[in-house]
Amino acid sequence: MVEFALVAPVAFLLLLGIIITGVVVTNYIQLTNAARDGARLAAICGSGVNQPAPATTQMPDGSGFCSAANIQQYIKNHLVSVPLAQLPTVTVCSPADALSGACVANGSGIGSCQSGKIVEVDMSYDQPLYVPLISNLLQTNANGTRTITASAQATCEQ
Repeated sequence: MVEFALVAPVAFLLLLGIIITGVVVTNYIQLTNAARDGARLAAICGSGVNQPAPATTQMPDGSGFCSAANIQQYIKNHLVSVPLAQLPTVTVCSPADALSGACVANGSGIGSCQSGKIVEVDMSYDQPLYVPLISNLLQTNANGTRTITASAQATCEQ
């Protein structure tokens, strides 16, 4: 009994740490996959925004018409366990800006998607860490959360 009393708190803390790390990794994977899917959708759909009547161009998944707002909402709807407070940023930039990391700063809206340009989707989420002792070890913010970021790029189709 004495040995169990000494080992149990450490084992419980270790188990809790493994569970919380699993939640963080799962949410990171989901955020990354949603960014990748959104960038691909924006690359396919971006040329439809340039058309004279974008309301007639359907998104490839059939969920609505091609627009920046619908693409952002598509990404947000496909995040099951990650409640984003803000919509992801969808920008279009030149390949040189994408390589230098200046896509968001020098990018424009989805309406400027042309063949050869790069669509970039950026988003972040403040993942709560739930247990103060665990959050002291893993947090990146003072409020006990860890910021998870995801970014994905795709080349405009047309």
